[in-house]
Amino acid sequence: MFIEADGDDPAVVVVMLQAPTWEFHFLAQLSDLARLRSIRDADWATRSALQIGEAGGIPVHWCINTDATVSALIGEDDETWHIAFVMPVDAIDRLAAEAVDLLPT
Repeated sequence: MFIEADGDDPAVVVVMLQAPTWEFHFLAQLSDLARLRSIRDADWATRSALQIGEAGGIPVHWCINTDATVSALIGEDDETWHIAFVMPVDAIDRLAAEAVDLLPT
């Protein structure tokens, strides 16, 4: 992660997630990124996806899937997204934990 100063929030985080066939970059306020700790409550079927970050100026919506994976849905909302990335939930757990560790106390 790369930390960059921002006006109100102490840090904007530039995140790069990778898999063998894709790479995804997005920006998020560090405090918002820490909210991914509650990803298991972000069920798309109940419309409780988390809106955290932006990719190319487009909102990123996060939700848990029934197979213990997480989807990052890039679009204006979590129903009419343009592209999605699926990743293991443990990768998001590690990302959220690192964000919490970087938050100022």
